[in-house]
Amino acid sequence: MISEELMILTAVSFFLAIAIGANDETFAPITGAKLMSINRAVFLGAGIILIGAVSYGYYIAIEVGTELVGESVEMSHILTILISVAILLILGSWKGLPLSTTHTMVGSTIALALILGDSESINADKIVRILISWVLSPVLGYVGSYGIMKGIMKLKSRQIKGLDDVDKIEILFSKGLIVAVVVTAFSRGANDVSNAVAPLMGSYLLLVTDNSITSIARLPLVLAGLGMGVGLILIGRNVLRVLGNDVVELSPTTAVAVQVSTAIVTFFAAFLRIPISGTHVLVAAFVGTGKAAQTNVNMSSVKRIAVSAVATPFAAALTTGIVWFAIINPIFR
Repeated sequence: MISEELMILTAVSFFLAIAIGANDETFAPITGAKLMSINRAVFLGAGIILIGAVSYGYYIAIEVGTELVGESVEMSHILTILISVAILLILGSWKGLPLSTTHTMVGSTIALALILGDSESINADKIVRILISWVLSPVLGYVGSYGIMKGIMKLKSRQIKGLDDVDKIEILFSKGLIVAVVVTAFSRGANDVSNAVAPLMGSYLLLVTDNSITSIARLPLVLAGLGMGVGLILIGRNVLRVLGNDVVELSPTTAVAVQVSTAIVTFFAAFLRIPISGTHVLVAAFVGTGKAAQTNVNMSSVKRIAVSAVATPFAAALTTGIVWFAIINPIFR
């Protein structure tokens, strides 16, 4: 049976998932290239996110929630992490900063373990693996999109003989873009759901006593996947409007370079059960495409995102300390 405490924590994680979904910019390239309306994009994205969250998201959530710092099941600890992440995301949204929920969750989880004096439970190997992925994934996003864009430009130069050929190629690439964005949305759903439910996974896994109820461990994933979809539908459309053309102006061909590179990196990260920031991969892919196509890149936005990427784990640690000492510890002491 699910305890009352776990039900409360699950409800908190659901609302955190709404905030995470509200910041999902996966469909920005396809809406920025005017290939899909924002309304259609958010509803399609909500469905795909749910599928990714319930499938591969299960393994990533376990990776972050139980293997990073062990299986802490105390309600006060989980509440501290969930509230800290929610506060930081709200502050970031208020200031217009594209914070990575993955960076925030990992930073908060490690900080709480250190605050509690439980440093021995921290899995150093897992942390090193995650840190490497945080650096490597944007680099791969940039390199991949740059190479893909260069390949597309060569293809266009060989195939285009007139305006009719231009239209045909743009139509062809627009179809490929839709496939790529679906793969990306699936992978993002699998990766991002861990940010909402990772602290709960240890508690839910303890409820699994035999094969007949193994599905109970996926319950928070279903709820979080639904929450992310709700956030995308209700609020995420604003993010798509802003980011669609904020970093670099997109056409179907340039959008394909961005999305295919992002899809490859995020899919393999989900497959390998490594939590990464899909936001930073996507932004790096925007930059790589812009550089390859020699179009104007809004570097002020890129620098702002890069600074937030480095600062987010430390800001999460600070927020976690404040929440623990000022709110949670006095209540549960």
